[in-house]
Amino acid sequence: MAKTELVAGLGFGAAVGVALGALVIAPNLTTSMADDDPIREEHRKVVQDNKILQTQNDASDKIVADSGAEMVDGVLSQRPVLIVATDDANGGDVDAIRKLLESSDATEAGEIKLTKDFLRPETKDKLLPILKDTAPKKADIKDLDSAGAISGEVLGTALSMDPESTKPMASVQERADVLHKLRDEGFIDYEDGTIVPAQAIIVVSGNGLRGYPSTALAEFATGLDDVNGSVVLSGRTKQTQDDKALAQVRDQDAALSTVDGTERAVERIAVILATQEQLDGGQGDYGATETADSALPGKE
Repeated sequence: MAKTELVAGLGFGAAVGVALGALVIAPNLTTSMADDDPIREEHRKVVQDNKILQTQNDASDKIVADSGAEMVDGVLSQRPVLIVATDDANGGDVDAIRKLLESSDATEAGEIKLTKDFLRPETKDKLLPILKDTAPKKADIKDLDSAGAISGEVLGTALSMDPESTKPMASVQERADVLHKLRDEGFIDYEDGTIVPAQAIIVVSGNGLRGYPSTALAEFATGLDDVNGSVVLSGRTKQTQDDKALAQVRDQDAALSTVDGTERAVERIAVILATQEQLDGGQGDYGATETADSALPGKE
């Protein structure tokens, strides 16, 4: 794309490199060491260097953010894309990804917010009967037993176009039944008249919680992808730690794509490009952590 090449020529690559950042770790000071003037001076210098790096990082991130619309211009033209945001998803991350989707010329398929109860162990016994009772005819849940997997299969079927035919996998009534019941019972939220079948689904999460919520989210996203075929699970950097959702999905070598570090502009761009890659039949894990393949698709 000519615009992409232009941005790269103006130093986008360098900005990305700085935006990904490198933290200088300050030495660990004990009480006795703190009295040693050379050590104290070294500590002050490291702290100052960290501040300089953070300022540079923020400035580079702004350059990347300002170039984002050009980077994704038209890459999802006429592709219906749905956003699913978890309860802990950062509003700024969601807004930025939504704006990038607009720049990509994607067709808006709506936005669904999962409430806290959707991923809580205390409420799964209430959630499961709703999912089973409202499952569209094409949803195959007979061999599934967890709330995460079943919710992915049911909502994936209700919200997706068939990857081969691009026809809706559920009827209008089936989709309405699932969505209305889940909203009425406090598991999701969305605006009436905004949800249409999608060719791709972007799941936006935050820092995540250890334990059941992360496992349920990983199973949910994987279940969505088993049906939809073009799912990207994104989250903040901490989602790759403590066996949280991004870490679990990457460990499973799943077919969906993942993006960590959505607090940074470059990885929000990666979310859009990873969605394009999924629709083209590809897969990857992107971000700044060691479990990522690269920062951006095609940028190893």
